Amino acid sequence: MEKRDKEGKTTQEGAETLHADSIAEMQSLDVTRLQDGQRIQVAGYHAGESLGGGSFIWYAHERREEDGGTCFRAHDQADGRFLRRLDEMLTPSMFGARGDGSDQYLALKQLAKAANAQQRDVVFPEGDFASSGTGLRFKGIRVNGAGINRTIIRYTSDTHGALVEIDDGTTLSSMTLDGNVSDDPERWTPYNFDAFTGCLPLDLIGHDVTVHDLICRRSPLACIRVGAQNFVLRDVVAEHARGNYGDGFFIADSCDGLVERCQARDFTRIGFVSDTYGSSPAYMLSERIDFIDCLAENGHHASVDYGGAEFNTGYWAENSDEVRFINCRSRDTTHSGFVATTGRVPSLGIGHFMLRGCIAETTNIGFYLKDLNVTPVRHIVDDCLSRNVDRGLCTEMDLAASHLTGQRFTTVLRGTQRSSSSLLLRGAGHIDIHHFDETWQVFNDQRHDSMRASYASIVSAGGFKGHLQLAHFTSRRADAPASTAPVGFKLLGQSHLRDFTLSATRARLFHVPAERISLHDCEISSGWVKAFETLDVDACRLGDGVPRFDIFDTTQHHRYRHCQFDFTPGGGHLYLHNSDKRNARHVVRFERCRFKKDLAQHGYMITLDAAPGVFMANESNYLTFRDCTFENTGQATDTPAIRTLQRPPQASLTGYGNRKNDAIGTLTAFELDDDLMADG
Repeated sequence: MEKRDKEGKTTQEGAETLHADSIAEMQSLDVTRLQDGQRIQVAGYHAGESLGGGSFIWYAHERREEDGGTCFRAHDQADGRFLRRLDEMLTPSMFGARGDGSDQYLALKQLAKAANAQQRDVVFPEGDFASSGTGLRFKGIRVNGAGINRTIIRYTSDTHGALVEIDDGTTLSSMTLDGNVSDDPERWTPYNFDAFTGCLPLDLIGHDVTVHDLICRRSPLACIRVGAQNFVLRDVVAEHARGNYGDGFFIADSCDGLVERCQARDFTRIGFVSDTYGSSPAYMLSERIDFIDCLAENGHHASVDYGGAEFNTGYWAENSDEVRFINCRSRDTTHSGFVATTGRVPSLGIGHFMLRGCIAETTNIGFYLKDLNVTPVRHIVDDCLSRNVDRGLCTEMDLAASHLTGQRFTTVLRGTQRSSSSLLLRGAGHIDIHHFDETWQVFNDQRHDSMRASYASIVSAGGFKGHLQLAHFTSRRADAPASTAPVGFKLLGQSHLRDFTLSATRARLFHVPAERISLHDCEISSGWVKAFETLDVDACRLGDGVPRFDIFDTTQHHRYRHCQFDFTPGGGHLYLHNSDKRNARHVVRFERCRFKKDLAQHGYMITLDAAPGVFMANESNYLTFRDCTFENTGQATDTPAIRTLQRPPQASLTGYGNRKNDAIGTLTAFELDDDLMADG
């Protein structure tokens, strides 16, 4: 009786089933004695073994191509084929792959080709599948192993290539891929830092590809390379990448990707990369890629340290757009934790990067954010931490259209290097950060006090010409974590900010030059502030040291409102310096301010000074006080509260409603307006 199988082939119902010990024995059968549709039961692929056998049917008129696993022809016969009876999936043993550590390249190559052609899933059992060749390509199917510690596909040669490639619609999981990179040198030098052999373990191409529960290791390049659309990498470990391009995950010319709960370990360039190839079209970027809950650790021996050009970083996004790092962590890298920059121009003209809940620790720069190649950027940094670093956050944005906004940023600085800072500024752009908290593990007072050392909370050594807004910035020392310390600002070199706004911060402004400056609810112990257009100091506490504020010919107003000037602890004074003789207008105003100092012990509260060219100008310092209070906290003295260093003393005071206590004899040594003080 005849019966049809799933493919519509005719089988002989009730015919005697023949038996063969191996595939080779089956192929040696005398097919002239076989009925069309005859069943043959094969014990094993190889004689004396149980793996890879199965049930076959002889079709006398079949002429399809042999594939080494599901279709065989009889020896010396052109017509007729033995076809394996299959369920939904294929296994390596069906193609003769043993998984015993011996070379199985040919069998694995045949397996991949047959699986793609038949669109059947592949299941790898436990075993060590060695391969002397590369290019095991799977397309449109699922390829599953028995577990990352049970199934290994291992390269055994030394030429470059991709061991496994997955293409459109493929899912790969539950195994380890080994690229057989050569051993590390005993001593790294400029001659051997890139002299590694082996192959790339895994390459993702096409679209809709997924990899999960996988280990890719021991590569002379990246452990995992992605050039795909709509891809997912989940619970994947990339470890032991070597050479000039020794990355954990290298994602280029890709879009719409998710990298979740992945780890990059022991690499010589970057843990996770989002970039493009230099040879790809100019419009090509990597876009809309999320890195979530990932870890990059143990980066070392970057090529830049041996004459090359590549840095060692946990995460790097360049020539990319809409890249997000969420709850990611980088630790123990040489140069940086996170780097994000534009390069090529996105479709809307501006690149976007977001970092949220990320941690960079034990490296030089925690977060390095910039723009590149005249492409503006929007950086968002929220709830991030730089720990055990020399520089917490470095910005290098050359374009005025670039922006960085953030909140709740924390740094723990090592503080042992000559250059150390929580925020390092270069270039231009808009920076707006709220709730910035820093701790110095080691604090060097001498370096902090030196204007020659780039050692402070906020530093610009090369020049910054952008907009800076900071609020709620606190600083602590590790030896006194309960108390706050002044936040040091050193904006040096060619720095000239467009706007500087500081709120709710205890600060020491070593040098801050800006067109417009606004200080609100701050504590300013000392510093040097240059406001070229406007200065607004509101509800601040100034004193202890010597805060210096310069006045220029371009200054439109210079105002202090509801401020407390308390110089009692340190004996300092407010130092106002007029830098240009053309500005004698009513630009300096004090409203509802309070001045306190022990005049007998420490001298004046306010010192008025001017550049040499201003000395002979009429009324070169013109100050207005309204509803202000002057209090001498020490013994009564004739020392005036306000003095001028000009020669002659061409200064003038105006105002009304001001008061002084009885311990102050005279408010000023120069002429005083009769209407300045309050009645009574």
